[in-house]
Amino acid sequence: ACKSAEFKVVTIDQKPSKKSPSAPFTTSSLQQEASRRLGFSVKQTMTLAQRLYESGHITYMRTDSTNLSSQAIKAAESFIIGKFGKEYHQVRQYKTNNSSAQEAHEAIRPTDFNKLTAGVDESQKKLYKLIWQRALASQMAQAITDKTVIDISISNRSELFKVKGEILKFDGFMKVYGGAKDDVILPNLQNDQVLEYQLINARESFTKPPARYSEASLVKKLEDLGIGRPSTYAPTISTIQAREYVVKSDL
Repeated sequence: ACKSAEFKVVTIDQKPSKKSPSAPFTTSSLQQEASRRLGFSVKQTMTLAQRLYESGHITYMRTDSTNLSSQAIKAAESFIIGKFGKEYHQVRQYKTNNSSAQEAHEAIRPTDFNKLTAGVDESQKKLYKLIWQRALASQMAQAITDKTVIDISISNRSELFKVKGEILKFDGFMKVYGGAKDDVILPNLQNDQVLEYQLINARESFTKPPARYSEASLVKKLEDLGIGRPSTYAPTISTIQAREYVVKSDL
């Protein structure tokens, strides 16, 4: 029925919006993002980061500071303007929201922004790329979008499809660090535009209880509660697993 139907844009509702980049990585945020984007365990992330640090590719990886040195900020500026243009650059300095933070070190960043890849194996290279992208993006301009809701009619049905997402007007920092799990980037569409059918998946969803802790969310909770330091997150999680205080499962 869907293959023979015509799909047409009925209404487009748009609201201008801006997105700002996140701060460069601290130990905690690196562990969480490496888990979410790369599927790395907390221990694996810290082992890989240690190797990258020992090889001189990144700054010290046990830190709760979001600051960048003036040298790093200037290096990022030079790279961004040279690669993307002045409109993509915006100087930013971040302050941590953690009142117990000890800002003796910088945030985690590449030692050389001109080094696009580093590491002796694929896992190290993936983590280095993540650190490079996050640090560089922190010194880039906001992304400008239109938050968009589109109603799509179906010629042989009374129901409407409703699509929610964003249309990029200026990608800004998202040129190097986009793709968050809640980002839905839509193409530019017009009212009454006929859409070509490709694939439709029907999905039923149910209200679920709060999720159990993952390693990444447990790190965030430890940080929120002020328990431990950046150097203790990974050993703490390894210890409670080794002593079987918790069970790690994919279920």
